[in-house]
Amino acid sequence: MHLSRRGAVVAAVVAAAATLCASVTTAVGGTVSTPPQHGFQCALDAAVQPPVPGAILDVSGPGTHFNGASGRFASGGRNLRPTDTFRTASLTKTFTAAVVLKLVEQHELRLDDRIGKYLDAGPVNRLSVVNGVSYGSRITVRQLLNHTAGLYDYASDPRWQDDVLGHPHKTWAPRELVEWAMVNGTPYSRPGAGYHYSDTGYVLAGFIIEKVTGRPLAHAYRTLILDPLRMRDTYLEHWEKARGGPLSHPYWGTVDTRSFNPTFDTFGGGGLVSTSADLTTFMRGLFGGMVFRHPATLRTMLTTTPQSRGTYGLGIQTGTGAGGERFWFHNGAFGAFQMYSSTRRISITGTVNQAAPPHPLLQNAFSLALGKPVPPCSAP
Repeated sequence: MHLSRRGAVVAAVVAAAATLCASVTTAVGGTVSTPPQHGFQCALDAAVQPPVPGAILDVSGPGTHFNGASGRFASGGRNLRPTDTFRTASLTKTFTAAVVLKLVEQHELRLDDRIGKYLDAGPVNRLSVVNGVSYGSRITVRQLLNHTAGLYDYASDPRWQDDVLGHPHKTWAPRELVEWAMVNGTPYSRPGAGYHYSDTGYVLAGFIIEKVTGRPLAHAYRTLILDPLRMRDTYLEHWEKARGGPLSHPYWGTVDTRSFNPTFDTFGGGGLVSTSADLTTFMRGLFGGMVFRHPATLRTMLTTTPQSRGTYGLGIQTGTGAGGERFWFHNGAFGAFQMYSSTRRISITGTVNQAAPPHPLLQNAFSLALGKPVPPCSAP
C-alpha cells in the first residue's frame, strides 16, 4: 500500500471502529471462563498473514490473562517478542485527554475555557474562518478533545501524506503541522456544529498542556500518568529517550516506516511508544480509579457527543452491540489497539504493526476471553 493512501486508511480505521465494536459484541452472552492459552496464541498466529509482519496481544480479565506475540520484529527479521515496543499512534489521544482532565481536577484549566485563553491570538483567529467569519476564539478545550471544533485535519490529506512519504527524515515542528492545516485546508464546520476526527485539534491540546504546566508535553504524560501507573516502558518518541524493549517495525503496506522521522505524529494526537502490558496497565488503571481523583472525571471523559452520534467522548470511543454491551476503545494508524469492557472487566491491547483498518485479532481475542469459539481457533 502506498503511503499516500493514508487518508483512505485513516478514514477506514475511524469508520470501521464502530463496525468492529458491533461485531465484537455478537460474542457476548456466555460467562467469562479461562480459555486455554493456545487459543489466544492460535489467534495471534492466524493474524500474521501478509501484509501483517507480526502481532502482539495482551488479554486481561477475571480468570483470564495472556501476553504473547507472533510473527516478525521486522520483515525477514527475528521473531517478535511480547516485550517489544511499538508505536501507538492515535492511542495517544486517550492519554492526552486524560492529562487535560487531570489538569481540570487540579483546577489548572476548565474544559469549557476558550482556547484563546492559552494560545496566541494571531493563530487562533486564523484557525476557523467560515464564510469570512473567524470562529477560532470560540473553540473550547472540550471541543478539541471530542473532535467538534471543526478544524481541518492535516493528517488525512493526501498532499500532506505525500510530503511525509517524500521527505521521511524531515523534522516536523508541531506548529508547522497546524500551519499546514490552516494554509492547505478549510474548516469542516463552525465550532460545535459537527464532528470530524482531527489530529489538528490534538496538537493544539498539546500546546495548551504545555502552556498550563510550563513544562514539555512529555513531562506532563510522565508525571501525571506514566510514572504514577509505573508504565516504565512507555515514552514520547523524539521528545524523550527511548526506554523498554526495542521498537518494532511499523509498516504501511510494504513501506517500513521504522526509520521515518517520527515528528509527523508525535505531539498530542500521536507519538507514544509502548508495550501491550503497559497499555493494559493504562486501560485498567483508567477504568479502575487509578488515574483520576474523582469518579465524575471518568464520567466526563466517557460522555459522548450527539455530533458523533454518541460514539466519541474525550479521547476515547464507544460502541454498542448485541445485548446493549458497551465497549471503550481507541485504534492507532499503525495497527495498535486498546479496549476495555466495563461490565466484563476485560481489557485487550496490542498491535499488528500494519497501517490497516481494525484487524480481526481484537474481535477474536474478545470472543476467546468469553470462552467462545473463533475461526480458525476454538476454545473447547
